[in-house]
Amino acid sequence: MKSALGYLTVTKLKNQIKDLLHSPAKLIYVVFMAAILIFSVVGRESQGPLESPQPLYQLTAILTIFYTLMFLMVLATGGSSAKTPMFTLSDVTLLFPAPLHPNRVLVYGLARQLGLSLLMGLLLLFQYGWMSTVFSITWAHMGLIVLGYAVCIFLGSFCSMAFYVRTSGNEKATPVLRACVIAAAVLYLLWMAVSCKGQLLPLLSGGQDYYAAIDGCAGFLSSLPGLLFPVSGWVAGIIGGLLTADYTLVLVGALLCVAAIVLLAVLVVTCKNNYYEDVLETAELAQSNVTAQKEGNFNEVVPKNVKVGKTGLGKGWGASALYYKHRIENRRSGVFFLSNMSLIFMAIVLFMSFVMRAAMEGDATAALIASFAMGTYMQIFSESLGRFNRELIKPYIYLMPEPPLKKLLYCLKETLISDSIEAVALFVPVGLIVGADPLSIALCVVARISFALLFTAGNVLVERVFGTVSSKMLVLFFYFIALLLMMLPGVGLGAVLMAVLPEAVALAGLFLGMAVVNVAISVLVLYLCRNLLQYAELNNR
Repeated sequence: MKSALGYLTVTKLKNQIKDLLHSPAKLIYVVFMAAILIFSVVGRESQGPLESPQPLYQLTAILTIFYTLMFLMVLATGGSSAKTPMFTLSDVTLLFPAPLHPNRVLVYGLARQLGLSLLMGLLLLFQYGWMSTVFSITWAHMGLIVLGYAVCIFLGSFCSMAFYVRTSGNEKATPVLRACVIAAAVLYLLWMAVSCKGQLLPLLSGGQDYYAAIDGCAGFLSSLPGLLFPVSGWVAGIIGGLLTADYTLVLVGALLCVAAIVLLAVLVVTCKNNYYEDVLETAELAQSNVTAQKEGNFNEVVPKNVKVGKTGLGKGWGASALYYKHRIENRRSGVFFLSNMSLIFMAIVLFMSFVMRAAMEGDATAALIASFAMGTYMQIFSESLGRFNRELIKPYIYLMPEPPLKKLLYCLKETLISDSIEAVALFVPVGLIVGADPLSIALCVVARISFALLFTAGNVLVERVFGTVSSKMLVLFFYFIALLLMMLPGVGLGAVLMAVLPEAVALAGLFLGMAVVNVAISVLVLYLCRNLLQYAELNNR
């Protein structure tokens, strides 16, 4: 029995590798992602770093904010219920009935969770290009950043499990715990504002020295007081200390993390509730999500207690009822027309716009283009999880006795309106932050909306052409390929216009060229796929 857990771990790893090698779709996807990573890294390294790279303490500040956002997201999604995927249903079947001590099983679950966190952190490698250019970091530094991300997610999952075990069965404890976490975050922000008031107050009085304000906040977030935020700040202190050779931060952060792990383990092990019962719901929920994804279904993340408010559609008849249905779903699961994921992406882009302004040394054109590129990259993922894709797995859209094109347009109406509101709410502040002129901001918003239309048309195209393909991994691969091919003409024309036009209107030519081509391609694709719902209905019969 001493090697049972080790044998289970090694066997699972072997089976996953065999499954990858015997699945062409997964193998092609892995090779494609690896090729993109190599291409992006080689392209960035050929440009070389900036003549005067930004100091590494600013990178430490970015890590503090990023790790804290990830840590709070893990707590928000797992701290109030058994949603932390520490064990799978196979683990429950094999380990829980086995004659193994519960503490050893818990250690196995924690080690497995750390491995999964490290695997998810590999996606950060795609950010190596711009980080090596701006901060002149090496692959060793990038490895430390990925490791810190994995440890932060691991500790966040561990905290959420400990909170759940201690508060399960007590409905009043969960709101109090959530209020404590929010209060800690608010107090931390107030502390930073007071510490950096000398750099922030000139901005409130109409000053334009954004770099001084950013540098002041970065100094706080990379120093010992700013790295005292629980767990995420400690991890950022360890990684930042290794980057800047400040071993005092490394020692303090490591001691606090070890103390947190010991405390959380004691909270879980000494709890009078058997954690086997608590994580059983987790395993069942995770398995239901895997099954739904294999069947092409999407489980939308919504609050446990939804405030229903007004009931009924109120308006709409026939195909138009789809639009009003989507509006109600947005109101109950997000903020107005914006989903929670869109709000998170917007916050990230807004923060990065400050970083880009500082990194580009006041070059508003370069900072706006960099922020737009990052926002467009994130937009690919938000559009792929839009309400259009979720509506296609439900029977209502097929049962309506309406023309297929009419149903398709009403189904897409909510997406386009939401994307338009998101574009204005995001890039007007971004443009003001980087110091762009009003015309460039307006055309940037138009280009953002055109990419939303383009990605939506890409969803329609992939569903029309590859909707009957059973392998979801292969469909995802075709989705990215289709979007890449659809984006190339607009990006190419925009780049040509920016190169040939005078400098005063070069940026306007870039955004306008992309917008015109994107809209033309989108309309063409939607026209060619106008009978999508008709053929999908025939295939479902």
